[in-house]
Amino acid sequence: MRSRRLLASGIATAAAMVGLAAWRRRVRNQFEGRHAGRFSLSGDGIVRGAEPILLPGSRTHAVLLLHGFNDTPQSVSALAHALHTAGWTVYAPLLPGHGRTLREMAEGRAEAWRAHTRESYDGLRAQYDTVVVSGQSMGAALAVELATEVPEIPALVLLAPFIGVPTALSLKFTATWLLQSLAPYSTSTGGERSIHDPDARALALGAGVVTARLLHELRAVAKQAQSALPAVTMPVLYLQSREDNRIRAIDAERNFRLLGSTERVQRWLSGCGHIISADYCREEVARQTHEWFSRWVGAPAAATAGASP
Repeated sequence: MRSRRLLASGIATAAAMVGLAAWRRRVRNQFEGRHAGRFSLSGDGIVRGAEPILLPGSRTHAVLLLHGFNDTPQSVSALAHALHTAGWTVYAPLLPGHGRTLREMAEGRAEAWRAHTRESYDGLRAQYDTVVVSGQSMGAALAVELATEVPEIPALVLLAPFIGVPTALSLKFTATWLLQSLAPYSTSTGGERSIHDPDARALALGAGVVTARLLHELRAVAKQAQSALPAVTMPVLYLQSREDNRIRAIDAERNFRLLGSTERVQRWLSGCGHIISADYCREEVARQTHEWFSRWVGAPAAATAGASP
């Protein structure tokens, strides 16, 4: 009798595992199918419109511009073009795993993002006398980490930096981790509030999908950046929206106070969400970014054909 109960229990467990695997395949196929239907890929596997941005301008002054988590260079394209119009050479790389298929996105890791950031900076620095850095959201967190590795960076602009993990988001991250056995992908909620401008929101190329592992990697970058803030010594402009749906004002103020720089300014915007580089505030963001960089390294000379990083 006991052996029959054990056999029945084993069969039930096996059936449950088979059912769970089938459910996970179904969820994975649904998410990947929707993503494939929403985005088309170029020949090199990048979502069309999500390619790295390179705008040659000054032969001496360049800007490294970093996009955020689950996003693409498209989110900083307005800022890139505004800086280029002002004479700068601008390079906005596509971080590993971003702007590709969901399966490739799921392979994204913090160390790869950090390495690509450093490689992009080094590539510019090898060809330009002056390289300043700006980042949006997680890109700003990566910029903070880079700034501690390369203290000679002359100026930094942080756009709604995703630094540290607020309690509410930490709970969300934990819930996603606990549910990963049922769902290999999850919908990233709240993204529609990150850009208030409906026209800009329609152009956004963020996947809007996360995995538990990716959120773990995002947390690693955010926490490391927070611990690195006191070591940031170059001039820093910190721009944040009062209506940011990801970062609370109290957290932004705390992180700003942690900066080690003696030349630091925090300015508040209004009328836009988290992605201030693409939202209604984008012209003001571009103006202040250009003015900050020009204040510390001088405005670039008239634009000329620059080298490629």
